[in-house]
Amino acid sequence: MTSHSWKRRLLAVAAVALLQPCSAAQPRGASWSIAATGDFLGDVVLSKDPRTTAVWDLVRSADFGFFNMEGQIFSSQNFTGSPASENGGDNNYGNIGGGPFYDPINAFRLAQYGFSLASHANNHAWDYGHEGAIATSQYLNQAGIAVAGTGESLAEARRAVVQERNNKRVSFVAAAGSHTPQSVAGPGGGSRNDRPRPGANVLRAPVVTRVGAPQFELIKELSRAQGQLVSNEMTDIPLYTGQHPLGWSRWQLSRDNETSLLWDINADDYTGIVESIRATKNSSSDATVFSLHAHEADSGADDSYIPLPLPATVPAAYTRNISHAAIDAGADIVLIHGPHHLRGIEIYKGRPVFYSLSSLTYSLGLHFRGVDLPIEWDDSIVAITKFDRGKLHEIALYPIVHSQLTNNTCVPESQLPKLAPRPEAQRILRHLQKVSKPFGTEIVVKRNVGYVKLSR
Repeated sequence: MTSHSWKRRLLAVAAVALLQPCSAAQPRGASWSIAATGDFLGDVVLSKDPRTTAVWDLVRSADFGFFNMEGQIFSSQNFTGSPASENGGDNNYGNIGGGPFYDPINAFRLAQYGFSLASHANNHAWDYGHEGAIATSQYLNQAGIAVAGTGESLAEARRAVVQERNNKRVSFVAAAGSHTPQSVAGPGGGSRNDRPRPGANVLRAPVVTRVGAPQFELIKELSRAQGQLVSNEMTDIPLYTGQHPLGWSRWQLSRDNETSLLWDINADDYTGIVESIRATKNSSSDATVFSLHAHEADSGADDSYIPLPLPATVPAAYTRNISHAAIDAGADIVLIHGPHHLRGIEIYKGRPVFYSLSSLTYSLGLHFRGVDLPIEWDDSIVAITKFDRGKLHEIALYPIVHSQLTNNTCVPESQLPKLAPRPEAQRILRHLQKVSKPFGTEIVVKRNVGYVKLSR
């Protein structure tokens, strides 16, 4: 693709952003609450541990409970599908694929513990293809949990689902920035009038690496070495992986010779997601919830180093862009998940954005595949957000931990969330204070619970 084509796409995205409303939607007048958690990454087994039952009590105390379904739910005895050729985790080319899957009993236990909303738009949504995604939605729906983010077409994957609890109704839209190429839902049509393609509601935002002149000359040299046609005047190059454009990285010449990243937001995905949220304002729902799966850090920092690098906690700029646009379009809360650690909280026009909720259940431990992981991977929160007559009233942050108390992932109960003891709770809340400060958010700690300071 020529540099002029890329420039036109970037200008189109900029135009889309400028067209978004300049103020958040007016409150619809409802009083409601939601308990938000992160990724489902381990079985929910029965437990009498009071620290775990305290977590379930917290979720049940809210009108709605949210989590991200990271993987599939199906019965291994009855499942007739196959592992997909792409895996949302370690996707070794030519490997057998597959990924995490869980017995259907998990869906019913989650519902019993108060969960009623689940996102299935993420990088593991298509680990077992169409059949796995269908089975997952069916089991969650049978348990009474509304699932958003995947469907039989792009329109269905984008469409809001409605959940009613305690005489309160919310519309729920889910999307994935971090996803596999194979999972992208399609609208159908085209020159052959093809049928829609099942898949996930995604926000394509591939990273572009900007480098100085010496490094960019090397990119040109590499491109030419594998047969790409590159002119001396080009300042924007998709560098193919091998001799065929099946995969590529994107490089631009930096005018200031600084190395940096930017995110090339797909304008169609962006406007489609925003319009799905905007459409909920005309529904009979009391509020709108938007969920996004997004692993990326704005600097590209790796979050598996010890200690956890602070740049890894800074979300990619595209996640902040779509979060603000979602609130401008009518979302009352934005819930982001994907990173295995907590990121900051922002209050944007009176509406909260959680830039990472970490994990609900967690099976990786602190020593995974021979690698020592930061303790922050085992940390998480239950964030209970309350709205009073349409206005943000309170955000309470309850720290939770998983296996770090025993560091033994072989015990099924170690994967479950546990209300954090005081030392761990204080450390988690200090971390949240630090990573929320750049967003102008102050968190006050009272008795091992964090409270976001709200302007009245």
